[in-house]
Amino acid sequence: MLKRQVWDICEESAGVIEIRLLIVILCSTTMAKRAKHLLFMEGDPESGPSRIVDANLHPVNRMNIKIATISTALVIALSPVVHAQVDERLSVSATYAFESEFVFRGVQIAGDTFTPSVEARYKADENMDLYFGLWTSLPVQKVYNSIKEHEYYAGVTFPVFENLKLDLGGSYYQYRPYTDDSTVEGYVGLTWESLLSPAVYYYYDADMEESTVEISAGYTIPIDLKTGLILGGYVGYSEFAGDSKYIGLMADLSYSFTRYARATIGARMAHLDPEEDLLDTDTRLWWGASFTAGF
Repeated sequence: MLKRQVWDICEESAGVIEIRLLIVILCSTTMAKRAKHLLFMEGDPESGPSRIVDANLHPVNRMNIKIATISTALVIALSPVVHAQVDERLSVSATYAFESEFVFRGVQIAGDTFTPSVEARYKADENMDLYFGLWTSLPVQKVYNSIKEHEYYAGVTFPVFENLKLDLGGSYYQYRPYTDDSTVEGYVGLTWESLLSPAVYYYYDADMEESTVEISAGYTIPIDLKTGLILGGYVGYSEFAGDSKYIGLMADLSYSFTRYARATIGARMAHLDPEEDLLDTDTRLWWGASFTAGF
């Protein structure tokens, strides 16, 4: 998303923790964070793209954070009960995350940011999975105009060859509160289920007429039955904010509290190498943490 980045680990079955890494190209996120108007200086949206500036403190929308916190708590509390009663083909998870910087495709969009999200998956048949979800950014510190973003996404995955899966989907982005702008982005990706879980994705934003190609890989090192170290990396080329190349690395320590709840904390790095003068070459270092519960 970051689409985003989604690393899903620590699934408990028959008393054994199965450490698994699911890579979804960082677009988003898993996660996928858009808005060309984010690249305009505050108060002058017509002036054109500007270089990244120091983040200014901005008050968080407390109501949104309360709603996200309560929603996550409800999922945690109800997950053992609901799990025993719903169709086993359906799974739902809620994540409450924090990033000390919000970086999208190498570009810093904001400083401290809360990123609550919820996602549902449905196994339509033996080979096909359907998914849809909502991801939101709630910056504490902002760099550009737009301080809130909502991403609604949906897609389908199915095998095309042995150990090779195709992912087709799209995202609808809304930006608040300074603008009513929205964009639609489609994507197609291939993921090879192997030791390093390599994946390649192509994204196209129909409103901005921008393309992005990204390749990622990752590996999870089991530490014990409940703990694992998740390592990941990605490289991409994007027309977002002008043609640019970017790379990123991450390392997360994950701990599974129960079958339905886990937490992660770790470090990230991203490097941006723009081909145009819209942005400067930039390297970002930051940290993030998350708590996920589901059924």
